[in-house]
Amino acid sequence: MSTTAVQEGPNTQEMVVIHRIFRRGFATLADLARRVPAHDTAWADAVAAHTEFLLNGLHHHHTAEDELLWPRLLDRTQPDALLIARMEEQHAVIGTHVARIRELLPGWRAAPSGSELAAGFDELGISLAQHLDEEEAEILPLVRAHITAAEWQEMGDAAFAKFSNEEKLIALGQMLDVASPEEAAGFLATLPLPIRLMWRLAGRRRYARYMDAVSHTAR
Repeated sequence: MSTTAVQEGPNTQEMVVIHRIFRRGFATLADLARRVPAHDTAWADAVAAHTEFLLNGLHHHHTAEDELLWPRLLDRTQPDALLIARMEEQHAVIGTHVARIRELLPGWRAAPSGSELAAGFDELGISLAQHLDEEEAEILPLVRAHITAAEWQEMGDAAFAKFSNEEKLIALGQMLDVASPEEAAGFLATLPLPIRLMWRLAGRRRYARYMDAVSHTAR
């Protein structure tokens, strides 16, 4: 077992921004599930597609933690094993809420009726908020002390790589939507120049159209 703390730490604020996407996103989806009229299947289709994107993103995020973060922390911070076990248990509880939403989504997509699906989002939001709060308070300090910047980047890359190219564009837009101006500027500065140019020339407008369809409002 390794007990030596790693000196080079990652930028854990990136995870706080990603958490913000899930906190706001599922709360917004609960509201939309209640507001989409029963006859408006086009709007329902856009909301359902965004639901699938967020659920997949949450799954990729948690899978990367399960495979690349918890084992390293367990190896390097053995006294905190119960904390890691609790994180894993919370992932499992969140997974049951996700499974319920996936079960309800096809029927709602074909014939929107908000109460049951919205309640599923509400329940997911409660469990997720508890998990994210504890993760930010208890796990991120351990990450800064015991995980290298390269290992942190590996985890982020593993989650991001599971998106399609179109989903990567949505993920970038989501991060910029919830980030502060300073966070957004710092994040964009780390991207390769071709990606920054693609975002500015076409990606930003495509993302705006996507979110317009989800929210049913014009920007």
